[in-house]
Amino acid sequence: MVLTFLLLLAVLCYAIRVELDGGQETPAPAAGLCPGCSGAVEADWLLCPRCRQLLRESCGVCGAATATWHSYCAHCGARREEEE
Repeated sequence: MVLTFLLLLAVLCYAIRVELDGGQETPAPAAGLCPGCSGAVEADWLLCPRCRQLLRESCGVCGAATATWHSYCAHCGARREEEE
């Protein structure tokens, strides 16, 4: 009985976590490659010169440049606002 309760609680916690995370994880591109066209890009570039894919944008809280595929700012930890 207790085991069933714990299993149900674990499934419920997992469902809540997936809902809070949005359920969609954007995979990070390979180092030095554009996520849009897979062309070579430098780490400090803001957009890809081939396909104009945005690579970095300013954090709304601290202003630091953050990769667009990150869910949170690497500098202050603020959640990135997704454009819909």
